[in-house]
This record gives sequence, C-alpha cells and structure tokens, in this order.
Amino acid sequence: MPIPLLSPGDFVRITIDAEVRRHEPGELELSPRTLVSYESEDDLTVELTRDLFRQGDVAFDGRRTLLRTARHADGGGRETYWTAPDGSVVRDNEISPGSLRLLMRCPLT
Repeated sequence: MPIPLLSPGDFVRITIDAEVRRHEPGELELSPRTLVSYESEDDLTVELTRDLFRQGDVAFDGRRTLLRTARHADGGGRETYWTAPDGSVVRDNEISPGSLRLLMRCPLT
C-alpha cells in the first residue's frame, strides 16, 4: 500500500507486523528492514500478536500485577495460568488477554 502524502503536523497510526530482532533503549529493530527510533516508550503502543505470554512474564490487569506461571499437568501437558501477589490463581478464561498490559517480558532461555 503506498504511503499517502504527509505533512508536518499530520497525526498517523503506523501498523507493522514483524518479528523483533533487537530492542535497546530508544531503538526497536524489526524484520524485515524496519528500524523504529523513539525518545520515550510512552510514544509507542506495542501489541504482541503471537505467543502472547510466556512463563515468567509480568502483566497488569488494571487492578493488580500478575505473574505468568506454568506447571506440568497430569497427562504430560503444561498448564499455564496467572498468579496474583496474594497467591491466588487467575485462569486464562477469567481474564481477557487484551486487558493485560505487559510490564516485563521474560527472556527466552
């Protein structure tokens, strides 16, 4: 899709579907061939589109901070859920993923 003629002062929303290659303060490199430079993270809204959450991620649901937890379930699978600070368990069907704001992403190991 061609980019329309833009002028200084125009407000735009840019949507990019890409894989993160590198993330450093003030810079986000995406594939293929996209580099986003920013002065403040408040200027960006980033939405994860696949594999939304993984074990160890920390998110905020508007009321409390939640930790993504996983354990081996009976039958050999993995059960994933959220743990609240008071130790209570919040199941995925009890919360909308869209209402969660990711605070800290757990690195892949």
